[in-house]
Amino acid sequence: MISDNHNAYNNYNNYIDEYELTNGYAVVDRNFSIVTANEPMYLFLGMSKHYSIMDAIHQVDIDDFIDVANSLRPEIKKSMCIRMRRIDNSYRWVIVDIEKKVIPNTDSSEYLELHISDVLVIRELNKKLQQQIKAFKNETAENRNLLIMKPEPAIKEFCIKNIESDNNCQLSLIYLEVDNIEQFKATHTDDECHRITYVIEDTILKAIDDRGVLGRLNDFKYIIAIKNINKEVKLRAFLEHIRTQISWHCKFIDSSYNIEFSIGIGRYPDNGKDLDLIKKKIQKAINMARSKGGNRYIIYKEFLHGEIEDSDK
Repeated sequence: MISDNHNAYNNYNNYIDEYELTNGYAVVDRNFSIVTANEPMYLFLGMSKHYSIMDAIHQVDIDDFIDVANSLRPEIKKSMCIRMRRIDNSYRWVIVDIEKKVIPNTDSSEYLELHISDVLVIRELNKKLQQQIKAFKNETAENRNLLIMKPEPAIKEFCIKNIESDNNCQLSLIYLEVDNIEQFKATHTDDECHRITYVIEDTILKAIDDRGVLGRLNDFKYIIAIKNINKEVKLRAFLEHIRTQISWHCKFIDSSYNIEFSIGIGRYPDNGKDLDLIKKKIQKAINMARSKGGNRYIIYKEFLHGEIEDSDK
């Protein structure tokens, strides 16, 4: 006879309190019955026998899952986000990659391969990964991008180094200045002005990360050199991020101050391969931004803004 203490010990050992599902895998037949699954999937579902995947899917999401599964052609994959019930009867949002396949040398033996991951677990793993990346960057501080106080030669050196090491190199050169900083200075202390400077530089350096460098030209005027955002959709996303992020943080210094920027952008090789010529195009772009009243950015485009004449070179 088995004692009560022995039963309690077995119950404790059989208790599962971790359900992290990041690489769940299951094969499902045409009737949506699970043919096989990997260990994390069975642990998540709490079942180790033949049963229907429909038993685990929230009833609100079942129709969507069936529609996606039935619409697939062989060897085509789709992804969707649905709720699935795990062993503790809680529902979890999961990402499901669904692919329809056929058993070789058969006429109609179709099946589905499911790859399933818990959304919240992925989020937590991403946090850990970001912490590890941050720690690694702190350990290799010599590779971090610091603010360049004498940017003219350093920016050019950065560009030449990248161009020489990569035949397909793409560089965006961005001149940025604060339009209405004198308005802020007139009513604020030096310490508050320094806080604005910190917000601008910290925001841009974080946005650049390991893709480029930031140089301070003089008071509230900067030059950025950054790799691989030459496509306009990427470039505009970068510019909108730094503009809105800086503006948001400045609200905590003075909620009534709406910081404004004039920005001129030139790109290598989009605007040519002569860096000195691109510099002149950037200057023309920033002059245009100023002439239009500021608070805007101009991405230099020859078909819109013209070529720089030989006499201007």
